[in-house]
Amino acid sequence: MQRTAFRRWNVVTLSAAASGLLLLFSPVANAVIAFMPGDVFVSLESGPVQWRLPDGTLRSVLVPTVPGTGEGMAFDSNGNLYVTRWCVDSMCSTGNTVEMYDPIGRSWGAVGGPYNCNPHALVFQASGTAWVGQAGCSGDVLKFVPGQPPVAFDVAPDFQGSFWIDLAPDGCTMFYTSFGPNVKRYDVCLGAQLPDFNSAPVPGGVAQDLRVLPDGGVLVSSGSVIARLNSAGTLDRTYQGPPEGTLWGGLDLNGDGTFWAGNYFSSNVYKFNLDTGAIVSSFNAGTPPNQVVGIRVWK
Repeated sequence: MQRTAFRRWNVVTLSAAASGLLLLFSPVANAVIAFMPGDVFVSLESGPVQWRLPDGTLRSVLVPTVPGTGEGMAFDSNGNLYVTRWCVDSMCSTGNTVEMYDPIGRSWGAVGGPYNCNPHALVFQASGTAWVGQAGCSGDVLKFVPGQPPVAFDVAPDFQGSFWIDLAPDGCTMFYTSFGPNVKRYDVCLGAQLPDFNSAPVPGGVAQDLRVLPDGGVLVSSGSVIARLNSAGTLDRTYQGPPEGTLWGGLDLNGDGTFWAGNYFSSNVYKFNLDTGAIVSSFNAGTPPNQVVGIRVWK
């Protein structure tokens, strides 16, 4: 089922040469430093976003100008970074939006909406279409096409709406999780719910961030494990970090056979080999526990 939302997504095209104060300069060339391929971005529940080099070294911190917790993230085709902000009061009058940063890390404030409550995950298509998953209230997936009214898709939840989302290469199958034991699917072209992708409950039982893999399978974080499902939805393998309290949240593929994943409980972030499960590298966010939420790699 789909229904029309109320306000247009304001798509803004920005470049690193935009006028105004610059966030970060090269000490050698006195030039603007922009997001680069392989850079890793970590959203923190307290609001800021860490901008890190491909090896995990901290480059800068993107300071929010919009209130709300730091949740899911996505890049558009122009290199702008979008961060979802949850409500920070019981009436949901503060936060509850999406903040945009340009490719040099400057905030351009809130975009899109209105959101029902607690926008949490985002996906962009090359066409400029934006998809937003909402964890609270209706739990609808919102579609924002430039120049058109937004559309809401009433997807079936487990426990928390459309908590994390990823769109399949066919442009129609929306994979999503709902803080439950399933990787769920919805056909956004036909407006129809599809059967769950997983053939059995995912290990860990609290599916969170997910990425559709090139082979048609899915990588999904879930409680104390990260699960890889094959194209038939069957468990292929699991990934685990060192012994520590673990709640895997955000993850993202690097495109080179590795992926980054964040442990919410420890605020440690690990880089895994997708095929072997070996930990390639890691870093701590330098924050208290229970801070690391989203992970995104600029490609």
